[in-house]
Amino acid sequence: MIGSVVKKIVSLLVATVMLVPSIFSQGFERLESDKKAQIERIARLEQAYANGEALKVNEQDFVLGDLNIAIENGIKFNEISFVATHNSYQTKTVEAYCQIFDNLSALTFNLVSNKSGEFSSQTLTDQFNCGIRSIEMDIETVKNGDDVSFVCMHNPYFDMGTTSYSFELALKEIKMWSDYNPSHLPITIIIEPKTSFIPLENMEYMNLDYALKLDEMLRDVLGDNLFEPADMLRDYASFAEMRYADDWCKVEDMLGKVVVLLHDTGITEDYIKLDESIKSQAMFPMLRYDDSDLPYASFLLMNNPWDAFENRDEIIDTKKLIVRTMADSYTDVSQKDLDDSIQSGAQIISTDYPVRTDSIADSYVVSFGNNKTIRVK
Repeated sequence: MIGSVVKKIVSLLVATVMLVPSIFSQGFERLESDKKAQIERIARLEQAYANGEALKVNEQDFVLGDLNIAIENGIKFNEISFVATHNSYQTKTVEAYCQIFDNLSALTFNLVSNKSGEFSSQTLTDQFNCGIRSIEMDIETVKNGDDVSFVCMHNPYFDMGTTSYSFELALKEIKMWSDYNPSHLPITIIIEPKTSFIPLENMEYMNLDYALKLDEMLRDVLGDNLFEPADMLRDYASFAEMRYADDWCKVEDMLGKVVVLLHDTGITEDYIKLDESIKSQAMFPMLRYDDSDLPYASFLLMNNPWDAFENRDEIIDTKKLIVRTMADSYTDVSQKDLDDSIQSGAQIISTDYPVRTDSIADSYVVSFGNNKTIRVK
């Protein structure tokens, strides 16, 4: 009996190792297809917007509460909550990688889900049309000579599937949708720079110079749609001063705008040091709980929903910070985490299970009720 179990384990381990070369070959083949698909999709969207054939949305359709009354009453940006998507560009992994998860599931007696490789997001445009107003993009830095660009993917070795390979084109997609729906509630983009431990395709470690290139790209592509830290601060000397005055910008003044957040990363400290008022930067640095008293604190990462719920009175009600938490992680869902995330008052609630155009009616979906993706006080 023991011998047969050992034999099975060894067989699965060998089979798993043997799949690795296929992951690379299938991954690069998929990546080339994804690159082409993004270019073609952007071209189709551009034509649809020019012809007035694209879908126009009504924000109230996605809102729990009366949006018009909330805006008339002067609701501020920190008083509105959004269901957000996590890894908003990612598509299902290649077949070889899915097979590895099947093997790992068998080896761990289902502790590793065999569905782990099946996560797939819809396009950014589809997400916006479903009422998603906060997305997260993982980026890698690519350098070819003097040219610096950014690409979106989860992992450049095993998990390359993406709807948004070119980050510049992804920004163009966002800009086109925003221009076509100019009264939309502000879109928040969380950018998480990744660090490749074995750089591929001229990939580089993110550094301050590249962060400044990112600022430049955001300003060039998004133009007037970009709502920068200086726009939020107005005449305040610091975010602490603005927050303690309880004076985040009114949502009415942010309609049609895009807010970009820099996920806490290795270059965040250097980025802040450029100008600690954050008035010169294009992105809002995201900080952690221990940094919540710093003068430049504005957005906090509190991914554990219980932590966000437990500290609501201090962080959201008193310090007036904007919090990002997570309701789940793909294949790992619980009603408690969902309840804690919604009751925490967090303004950005990320999920791998958003409302979708292709959702199954009885599937697990994160919303504020009745598939509403936005909550106003």
